[in-house]
Amino acid sequence: MISRAVLGLLGLFHLINGLWMLLAPEGWYAAVPGVTLEGPFNHHFIGDIGLAFIASGIGMMMSFRMGKTAAAFVLAGATWPTLHACFHVWEWVVDGLPSDPHILASTGIGVIVVSFLGFALAWMRAKQEGIV
Repeated sequence: MISRAVLGLLGLFHLINGLWMLLAPEGWYAAVPGVTLEGPFNHHFIGDIGLAFIASGIGMMMSFRMGKTAAAFVLAGATWPTLHACFHVWEWVVDGLPSDPHILASTGIGVIVVSFLGFALAWMRAKQEGIV
């Protein structure tokens, strides 16, 4: 029950992040530590990623429902943020850790830990339902 609630909250986190990216992309770009260092503002790119986070969040919020179908949506929803986190981990392997502690914390906790936790819980939920 607790893992389902955590998955739902993580889904809500991703949904809100995606909505913020769509509805106020300039504000999102300026507010999230490290984003401005990744390149110039790109409205289309931020919107594309925002849509992916919205879809992921909705899928993960299916954790509040029971059954195999809901578990499959949760696992699918957890996949995009995890792939995104893996890309950041790869950047750290290739380029080294960020020197700015705000970027390190923002990416480390807000992207990597949140995503890996969500995927681990989603995988456990899928195993419980017998779909993996």
